[in-house]
Amino acid sequence: MSENEFSVIQKYFRPLTMGRDDLRDDCAVLAVPDGYELVVTTDTLNEGVHFPAAADPAVLARKVLRVNLTDLISSGAQPAAYQLALAFPHAPDAAWLSAFSGALLAENEIFGIYCSGGDTTSTQGPLSITINAMGFVPAGRAVRRGGARDGDLAIVTGEIGHGYAAYKQGNIYVPDAPLELTEIIRDYAHAAIDVSDGLLADAGHIAHASGLGLELRAADIPVTGDLLSAVAGGDDYTIVMAVAPDKAESCLQACRDAGMEQVALIGRFYVGDGQVDLLDANGHVIPVTNRGWVHF
Repeated sequence: MSENEFSVIQKYFRPLTMGRDDLRDDCAVLAVPDGYELVVTTDTLNEGVHFPAAADPAVLARKVLRVNLTDLISSGAQPAAYQLALAFPHAPDAAWLSAFSGALLAENEIFGIYCSGGDTTSTQGPLSITINAMGFVPAGRAVRRGGARDGDLAIVTGEIGHGYAAYKQGNIYVPDAPLELTEIIRDYAHAAIDVSDGLLADAGHIAHASGLGLELRAADIPVTGDLLSAVAGGDDYTIVMAVAPDKAESCLQACRDAGMEQVALIGRFYVGDGQVDLLDANGHVIPVTNRGWVHF
């Protein structure tokens, strides 16, 4: 490739700013609307860990953006902008850059967001793609992991297991990022998280942060494929939330009205120490060896 990093930025990535910036500064300046707070999240996808070599760049672009958007949505924040960092093991060709940036441009249009900057560099390791996404939430209304209460019910917004199934087939699963859930989560959830490491692991993050235990009813969890693989496999990015019992049915209906046809009530939080149990139809604990993805 004859182009250097600066010409690449101007040709392929400047259009992602949607006319808001020329990407010539080291920093972006974002205005936070009155009465709102800024919510920030970061996710990295690494070749050989999160996606195979020679993966479709358009699919990679969609995935790396959406896994950040689901973090914002689960916090009750409306996505606004993102920063993009790419570390290339070798100079990318024009076809790769065009497919990747074109997919991001299409995502910008879908979600009403834009790229506010980032970094393009080289690495001696594999391809690494990082997005730092930002959104706005009304002041004091951000939904955190640690807000669940004793007696809250656990609701999952969709089917579990698609990410694991795609991984087993050597494919990349691109999740939905339903903006329609943002306000629903703010209105109903005491705590919420997207399922990236596995249902058991991520629901456990809520339980641990909230000082609670959690019982999940296996028969009520919407899954594709084998149950134990689905609840531990991760990479689904559906959202799990803790909702007060008297608001659970209204929450379920709101999710259905927003197009979440497989939303389900799957369990209950109780005073505990972060333990998550998967129960069979008789209320007995199902032994689980693999409880989710861990990097180290």
